[in-house]
Amino acid sequence: MSYKVNDSTLALLPNGYKGSQAIENKNNYILEESTFRVIEDSCEYFGVDYKSRVKNSTYYTNSRYKSPIVVQEANRIIFFPITSPTRNNTTWISFNNIEEYYPCKNKRKTIVVFKNGFEMIFDISFYSFNQQYLKASKINTKLVDRNFKK
Repeated sequence: MSYKVNDSTLALLPNGYKGSQAIENKNNYILEESTFRVIEDSCEYFGVDYKSRVKNSTYYTNSRYKSPIVVQEANRIIFFPITSPTRNNTTWISFNNIEEYYPCKNKRKTIVVFKNGFEMIFDISFYSFNQQYLKASKINTKLVDRNFKK
């Protein structure tokens, strides 16, 4: 059985060409699947295929480039990629678990502090990271609004 992202998953990191690593609040897992495959399988596990999730994200954000993905709608589990999402070696970050983020001194990397206090440095400019975060936030707001109106 392959790994499925959950509300404890902080990030999915590439680990070699095809493998990956899942970073959770209290555990780390080395996986045989690529980060993209883990996201794709997780979407299907929670009932909607990846392509439909991308279509939804595009609808909410008016952007197709590096779309955040709602992996599980009931718990609003949202992940966003820091490079092209279909690349096997991209990093995916959990929107829901971010406490704060800020630029490194050289501004070519971003420091992320997760809600559990864990810090990671990602190889993405602060500007690009912020754009991804804002897209994920927009999707989250739409989900909250839609569920609130029910």
